[in-house]
Amino acid sequence: MRKIFIPLLLILLASAKQGFAQDSTINDLLNLQLPPLETLFEGAHKSSMVEFYEYRMEGEELTLKTEKRKWLSYFSGYASYQYGVMGLNNYSNIGAEFPVIYQYSASNQLWYNAGASLRFTLEELFDRKNKIRRQQLKIYETLKERDMWYDEQRIKIIELYVKAQELLNNLKYVIEMFTFSDVNYGDLEKEYIMGSISAHTLSIAKGQQVQAFLQLERVKSELNMAILKLEILSNTKIINR
Repeated sequence: MRKIFIPLLLILLASAKQGFAQDSTINDLLNLQLPPLETLFEGAHKSSMVEFYEYRMEGEELTLKTEKRKWLSYFSGYASYQYGVMGLNNYSNIGAEFPVIYQYSASNQLWYNAGASLRFTLEELFDRKNKIRRQQLKIYETLKERDMWYDEQRIKIIELYVKAQELLNNLKYVIEMFTFSDVNYGDLEKEYIMGSISAHTLSIAKGQQVQAFLQLERVKSELNMAILKLEILSNTKIINR
């Protein structure tokens, strides 16, 4: 029973140690200093979503300007202009005994005409103020929507920030627990080889070591996830990968 059990334990221990030793992100996480919350808030203010709201605001403001100028559509103007030579032909018949007298005269003439007209419906006239006000409200709504989105982002950033801080503290603890369980298993392994302890005692130590290692991996995974989410929400680089 011992000959079968010992190799299995040694394989599990070797894989756990190798995974822990080759994980360079552990040191990066241990040395990580989260940026101040204000820095993360400022980064969130430069995100693509804020840019989207700015574009929408610009469109609403242009629509408001158009709405304010609509009174110009009530007026229409017209004009005509003509210039040229005007000729007049006439003849005079002063009697049968006299020849017909033809006369031709010409002169430069200038004609022009200009005017304006006013046309509107009573509905357009009395509802104009309401239309302008409705467009102003759309601008205010866009501003409020942007501010509400920003508030939600800040709440999410705070929640992830607190979680990341907690996981950073837990990381130090679980590393200590894994180191302790690893050293303890190494000592018990030597005693087992010498026959001082039973296989059951060694298996318990091995189980503690594996559990400590799994706990370490869980904390590391959750911490990485929290940091990645923080980077996306805050549009800020936190850790180099």
